[in-house]
Amino acid sequence: MIRHAMCVVKQAVHHLNPGQVPVLTLDQPLFAIAKQIQWNWPNDYGEDKFVMLLGGLHLEMASLATIDLLDGSGWAHALTQANIATPGTAESFLKTAHVTWTRHAHQVTASALSILLHTAYDAYSCGE
Repeated sequence: MIRHAMCVVKQAVHHLNPGQVPVLTLDQPLFAIAKQIQWNWPNDYGEDKFVMLLGGLHLEMASLATIDLLDGSGWAHALTQANIATPGTAESFLKTAHVTWTRHAHQVTASALSILLHTAYDAYSCGE
């Protein structure tokens, strides 16, 4: 089915804009299948013939999952101490169980750190 969709998209793009490489955005399971198609039939569907992009939600989930480096850093404990989240919810942020909540927690953390940075800079600037 994905291979058929790739053929249809290729024909449509060639009809509308000859020479342009088609770009497909897919969610994670379909992205994996499309990449396998590219690797198995490189002459017809190779990486020089199609650009495959991971969908926005899956891209965000993957990028938030790389923040696994925060595990053991005390970030979840700090969120709990600040009454931003319960201990279980704060731990779920490290696993990216809920993308919206995890994004919000990172935004709150970035905002708090920015405020602290500006406060420290203002205190330093006034001290001279």
